[in-house]
Amino acid sequence: MPETTWNAPHRVEKPSTPYDVIRLFNEETTVEREIIENLCAPALGWTYRSREQLTALRSDEREVLLLPLLRDKLIQLNPTILTDAARADAIMTKLRACRDNAQWLAWLKNGVNYQFDPSEKAQDVRLIDFDDLEANDWCVTNQFPVEGNSPRRPDLVLFINGIPIIVIEAKTASRQQPDWREGAKQLGLYADEIDQLFYTNAYGVGVNETRMMYGIPGRRLQFWLQWRDPWPHAIDEFDEMKVSLYGLFDRTNLLDFIRHFILFVTRDGQTEKVVARYQQYLAARDILGRAIALSLPPEQRRGLVWHTQGSGKTLTMIFAARCLWEDKTLGQPTVILLVDREQLGSQMDRELMATGTENVHVAASKRDLEAKLAGDYRGVILTTVHLFEGMPKRITKGRQNVIIMADEAHRTQERDLGTYMRAAVEGAALFGFTGTPIEKDDHNTPRTWGRIKDDGTIERYMGRPYTVTDALRDEVVRPIHWQPRKTDWQLYGAKLDAAFKREFGQLDEAEQNKLVSGSSTLDILLKLPKRIAQIADDAVEHFNVHVRPNGFKAMLVCKDKEAVRLYTEALRARLGDETVMAVISEQPKDDPDAIKALYLGETKRKQLLNEFLIPAQSERPEHQDKPYRQVEVLVVCDMLLTGFDAPILQALYLDKKLRDHSLLQTIARVNRPYNELKGHGLIIDYYGIFDHLNEALNYRPDELADIAFPFDRLREHFRSQFEALWALFPVDRVSRDGTHGAFIAAMQILRDEESAEKQFDTGYRNLRVLYEALQPDEQLRDYVRPYAWLTKLYMLYRKKFYPDRALAVTAEDAARTRELIRKHLDVEELERDFPTYALDEHFLTKLKDQKPEAKALEIEAMLSAELRIRMDQDEQFRPLSEALQRLIDQKRAGTLAGIALIEELETLAEAVRAAVDEANRPIAQQLALKIKARNAALTDIQAAEVAAAVLGVADQHCFAGWWNTSAADPELSQALLVMIAQRFASLGLLADGAMGFIGTLVQLLKRKHYKPGTQATE
Repeated sequence: MPETTWNAPHRVEKPSTPYDVIRLFNEETTVEREIIENLCAPALGWTYRSREQLTALRSDEREVLLLPLLRDKLIQLNPTILTDAARADAIMTKLRACRDNAQWLAWLKNGVNYQFDPSEKAQDVRLIDFDDLEANDWCVTNQFPVEGNSPRRPDLVLFINGIPIIVIEAKTASRQQPDWREGAKQLGLYADEIDQLFYTNAYGVGVNETRMMYGIPGRRLQFWLQWRDPWPHAIDEFDEMKVSLYGLFDRTNLLDFIRHFILFVTRDGQTEKVVARYQQYLAARDILGRAIALSLPPEQRRGLVWHTQGSGKTLTMIFAARCLWEDKTLGQPTVILLVDREQLGSQMDRELMATGTENVHVAASKRDLEAKLAGDYRGVILTTVHLFEGMPKRITKGRQNVIIMADEAHRTQERDLGTYMRAAVEGAALFGFTGTPIEKDDHNTPRTWGRIKDDGTIERYMGRPYTVTDALRDEVVRPIHWQPRKTDWQLYGAKLDAAFKREFGQLDEAEQNKLVSGSSTLDILLKLPKRIAQIADDAVEHFNVHVRPNGFKAMLVCKDKEAVRLYTEALRARLGDETVMAVISEQPKDDPDAIKALYLGETKRKQLLNEFLIPAQSERPEHQDKPYRQVEVLVVCDMLLTGFDAPILQALYLDKKLRDHSLLQTIARVNRPYNELKGHGLIIDYYGIFDHLNEALNYRPDELADIAFPFDRLREHFRSQFEALWALFPVDRVSRDGTHGAFIAAMQILRDEESAEKQFDTGYRNLRVLYEALQPDEQLRDYVRPYAWLTKLYMLYRKKFYPDRALAVTAEDAARTRELIRKHLDVEELERDFPTYALDEHFLTKLKDQKPEAKALEIEAMLSAELRIRMDQDEQFRPLSEALQRLIDQKRAGTLAGIALIEELETLAEAVRAAVDEANRPIAQQLALKIKARNAALTDIQAAEVAAAVLGVADQHCFAGWWNTSAADPELSQALLVMIAQRFASLGLLADGAMGFIGTLVQLLKRKHYKPGTQATE
């Protein structure tokens, strides 16, 4: 296979001047080039092939597999299996027929299991050599054309052995609006329109010059991730894009990722693809590295992993278990996943089963666990530390390929349970996980799980901890804000005695003592009916105003089951029985009848927790038979405070004394990302803990960082964000009178000043989230009308430059902003006063009476919107888009203005209109133009006659949806060739390159989605 080094494409040669610009910055000359140059560097070892080279390896542009290359590699990798052409063809046929991404990734990992003959056993045909990098073909190309429902051209595609594995969409930061998010959105579009490119896809990448993000095309952008470690390469950490590039596309890392770090999780019949985060990958590799070091003593084959709450510890353990199970050094190990509570075990059980992890056994009893360990079971065992109580010593006979991974490792120190566990699995590798730092006075956890270093000291954490600060930076979790409410009922510390004195101080001492004789002072006050009622009133008011309107849900945490009963009754009286549900542990021997009335049973509880994740007002058909989706508030005391992941949960109403890891784990229930409107999680503190947070948390200050922020910080953020946006539009340049002139002045700032448009777009979206979190808020009363002005400006900006996105009140605007728009803005008036112009022959005439600056802006806006849409559909519009960018750059530099600018824009507008007209021509006319281009001597009548004949042949050979498959192409091409040879031989259309000409006609028919019989209606 010929190889090519990377050269800048389409370089224009012309005489050089000191100020000469060969080509403006764009995706192809900046981002694409840098990525390709780094991929092809010796450190990464990829090979660049141009799209022209790849054309020879593709039957047509619908085919995304490089078939000749793939076939050759299959034979090279499987010489004893693919011993003849028929066998190779059988595998190729099977591969080309597969449209399932999970199946393709399973084949990439394990090979294709195939029985070639009934007399033979099925054999695994390898697609990739995971042991020898150089046995594989590593290829990158750019501007890769693909025909599908629409023709598309992804910026970069990475192939392994002719199979497209990675698709990258690049955006340049020099443009006003696009960044990596635009690339990620475009990949979602591609996944629908050229889906065949994604059958084999590991993940997609959106990138600009400064940042590279990876994720699943089509998923919400908040679930896209940044790879922040270049291992095994040394890259400056401040070059974030390059760090990600080297970490993700190191060839060993990529093969490891494909093999172990992509999961398909099935819940409620829905399957979702999950890719590992960088900290999950590194932790799993660290665990594997220590576990396979069998020559080391056990005390050096262990470690404690600190990954903060919400960063995916459960999946990290599953990824690590997969790596351990498949490593040849360990020879089918016993991997014990250790949890200490039944509900955590239930969560891990669900996760393991959902991911399809094989060889998993859930130990149901001490006897069951002992039998498995004594019987030399190989695979994954899920159990709790309590089942090790009384376990015989050395039950695993000192086997070194026993590996324990314990979730929330500090809990394994309860009583003597940890001692029993360690004695039973003597010789095993031990790895603990914790979502919180080690407490200052906790010496047992490091001693149990920490590695003994060569100098005899104990390692505190294995690898680099993944802290709250890291998770917030990566947007893996949302910040948590706390707000004290009903402070006269707070009971923390000295407030307890003060509240008791206030409520019962009028009683004499004997009556006070009698009151608390059967209960503690705390219990009396916590469950005082007046207190329960007032807190319930306040929680419901807060929930209805701040949480419910945007579709979020809440949880109330209280002291014990009796408090759960009281709060459940109070909240149901205010919100309705279907809205509030209690979740408690069920102990029939100990619980009174009033508590038993709250029991759900295991089946209903699991159903509730699954359906709670669904929006209460969801109108999706598959949700209509999920009654528990209507539950919006859960009331708990101990259950669900750990291990319960509910991204829809935004508010936690806290009325329980918690401290240390219990407090950190509980408040982390609200930090999971959900959608753009969930900018934070919220703790409403009725107990008074957060006013004394340092007393409640016994950790090193350097490890704890900021776990939660005062609610007032949101107000500060709102004010600073508002002031930054307000300052974008100086009053002396942009009046606040809402006139057309003010709008034009504001738009000129956004379009002419560097980064202003991106700052406004991003800043307003952030401001909107803060507005939703705060309103109604008396302290922000003076900001309501100014915020309405910014909202109007934002709506007009989107309307002018993104007219395909409706000027309407949508769910995206969020509840408070929707209310503000309806109250302060007349959408019909905006449509009338600020019209959007269509690009037609009358376009420029409609603008003739406008002032020069307004006219220039209208033309620029129309061209930007039109070309943005057209570029997604037709690569032929790229030169026009670049021409517009040149004019914008010259305008910003001050070298083009006034009448000269308008003339250039008008000329470009005519060129774009002509291109649009060309793209919109009837198919017969477009065919005729192609035919005349083949032979310019033909008359219009002759070209039209040939075009009609081409459509006649297409009517006979095409069928519904034929453009989505290459099956019809050979037959149609042959029929067109025969028809032209028989009927139009004298027109000289079949000279040199006849099949290329025929292919042009077929591709035009496909691009236009020609349907048989269409010509009669055009």
